[in-house]
Amino acid sequence: MRPSRRAYIAVCQRLLALGVVVVALVPAAGVVSLDVVGVAPTKPVVPRQPVESTVQAPAQGRSPGAVEGVDEQLRDYAVETTHESEVPTAPVDPVVREVSLTPKAQTAAEQTDQAEQTDPADQTDQAEQTDQADQAGPAERSGQTEVLSDPQTVTGLGAVGVTWDGSTEVADDAIAIQVRTETDGAWSEWSDLTYHEEHGPDPDSAEAAQARPGTDGTVVGDVDQVQVKVEMADGELPADLTLAVVDPGTATATEEEAPEIDTADLATPPTGAQAEAEPPVVEAPGPDVAGEPVADEAIALQATTVTPKPVIYSRAQWGADESKRDGKPSYFEVHGGFVHHTVNANDYKREDVPAIIRSIYAYHTQSRGWSDIGYNFLVDRFGRIWEGRYGGVDRAVVGAHTLNYNSYSFAMSAIGNFELVQPPTEMIQAYAALMAWKLSLHGVSAASTIQRIGSKNFQAINGHRDAASTACPGRYLYAQIPEIRRLAALAQADWSGRDPQPNLVGSPAPDLVARRISDSQAVILPIEPTATGVSLGTPVETGLSLKRADLVLSVGDWDRDGFNDIATRSKKGAVRIRRGDGAGGFGGPPIRLGTSFKGFSMLAAVGDMTGDGYPDLMGQPAGSGVHIYAGGGTAGLAAAYKAYGKMTGSQLVGVGRLDGDGAPDVMVRNGNVLTAWAGNGPGGLTGALPISVDVTRYDWVVGVGDVGLTGSPDLVVRKAGKGRLSLLQWGPTGFAAPVKMAGGMKAYDLVG
Repeated sequence: MRPSRRAYIAVCQRLLALGVVVVALVPAAGVVSLDVVGVAPTKPVVPRQPVESTVQAPAQGRSPGAVEGVDEQLRDYAVETTHESEVPTAPVDPVVREVSLTPKAQTAAEQTDQAEQTDPADQTDQAEQTDQADQAGPAERSGQTEVLSDPQTVTGLGAVGVTWDGSTEVADDAIAIQVRTETDGAWSEWSDLTYHEEHGPDPDSAEAAQARPGTDGTVVGDVDQVQVKVEMADGELPADLTLAVVDPGTATATEEEAPEIDTADLATPPTGAQAEAEPPVVEAPGPDVAGEPVADEAIALQATTVTPKPVIYSRAQWGADESKRDGKPSYFEVHGGFVHHTVNANDYKREDVPAIIRSIYAYHTQSRGWSDIGYNFLVDRFGRIWEGRYGGVDRAVVGAHTLNYNSYSFAMSAIGNFELVQPPTEMIQAYAALMAWKLSLHGVSAASTIQRIGSKNFQAINGHRDAASTACPGRYLYAQIPEIRRLAALAQADWSGRDPQPNLVGSPAPDLVARRISDSQAVILPIEPTATGVSLGTPVETGLSLKRADLVLSVGDWDRDGFNDIATRSKKGAVRIRRGDGAGGFGGPPIRLGTSFKGFSMLAAVGDMTGDGYPDLMGQPAGSGVHIYAGGGTAGLAAAYKAYGKMTGSQLVGVGRLDGDGAPDVMVRNGNVLTAWAGNGPGGLTGALPISVDVTRYDWVVGVGDVGLTGSPDLVVRKAGKGRLSLLQWGPTGFAAPVKMAGGMKAYDLVG
């Protein structure tokens, strides 16, 4: 038995603390399929060992009423967490067999070679035929408008999908793809294979460059043969139309195990895939940190105020072959969650689920060309939560699930087709438990009705169809999203966090904090978009003296209390977080980050570079390379590690996301040129980007976030000697020409 037995014991102990009354379940001979639409769903019944009924007082510090309410509302999910499941004990290698249905598109070079090998007379005939074809309608063209595949043999718990060359855009309603299966000589009726353009990685990401459009992968089950047909409503079939038949493989050995990932234990050093997802820690000159905080302790600080803490079956427990995924995960931010469904069969058994997930994984990586399985989490009809995309369940891993919104969200997909059946209560409650925990970890209230996800505002919990023209997650699961929101909010009832405010004074746009020369006081300068441009609002007095400071940085919500904060560095090299109150003040004791930051040639706040939900610092100690100093909330800083070699420059500017890989980027000022450098999440920096700005005339260059709410970062600059403040907004071709904001800024020296 693997160490996951420990997780089982921990779950049972936590279940007692939740005060759940568990009743014995009557064993049954098999699995009952989900009920059809229109009938109240019946819980699946499986053979299990009875669990003793126990009641215990609510955990210290929690409201008894709220805890009891959560216990009662999430009871079915809580019961499921006490059971073990049959899982593989080693990676299982799925096999994808691809069958070509149409020819591949020829490159220009291939067309030229073919023309050179053709007799001139034949070329003339060919040109005439092309002219005739161009004058004909789609139905009269020589190209195919429909195709029927040969029957293909299916092995194991088979899955299928259809993909094609992405050089031609195919609208959702322009193509019809159906599948049927044969078992013991009898063919089933035709059913649809779902295709939506909105399923996949964000279009500007590196992952999207390798992706192929296609249908969702669909599990067809233990059948003998499968056949698909494809029809175009208008035009020819796309080039390189390919049928993928997936054999998920068979585990050579299995064991009954509890979920391996217990989110209550994430403060302890992780093992296996979780350990590999951690950023490397190396010896480096840098700050002295009080105590011995580590990155996972910082995560635990926020998670301790959340109930319940879900348990999750790991990638290893569904038999993930890690060689199938491509490279390292990307990290960005979590502002909300999306509910999906996999559009698979609904009558699967408990022991089938690892194979189903392997089929989805293989189809996404080998046929769709994605870097990993698209979803961050999956949940089965029994209420079990499974780890999806690699990179750490507690981190802001960028998935490939909701086109245009992946970098700002996470997704859990329900295994099944909930356009056809009702989701069981265990599944709904599992969604609520996972959403409550994951959102709180990243500072988001499950009850929030306005969260900025990409270029639009959403609620904290959404269906896929809220972001795109799609039926996902099916009408019956979508109808349960209000209940998921209610339960998740109830689970966060005693949560101490609040939605982070966008700046230091609670208004929608970013702001600046500057030191006034006359009295060394910190003053907040709100940035206010206007009908014709942008301006500065009325300065806000903070009462904070910066007399001993030589650097001030806007760091975002460092302590995850819901309000943005700033960092100051003293002339002796001590860096402290000054905790904002959302109204322009900085009350409460500062958070000491260290006293060894003197002599840094560059130091900046760079956002959440490590993907753990906390802002980070990046800096270059004297004589060394660039390092990341991972934020740990009230714990201070985690150990520093090298992010890049030694760089030449006088200023490091945190600018947010410029390139589209999901990780924050930075800009470095070297003389009169400001150059962008690509961030790679926990990996640090990867190299310079082809983005630069002439800053010859400016003595201030400040990254201020998204002033115009366009989804892209902006810069504020001050003209040297003149004190005129301007905005440089990021656009499709780079930073635009400066837009004047205000004059009279010669009265300030430090700015952040």
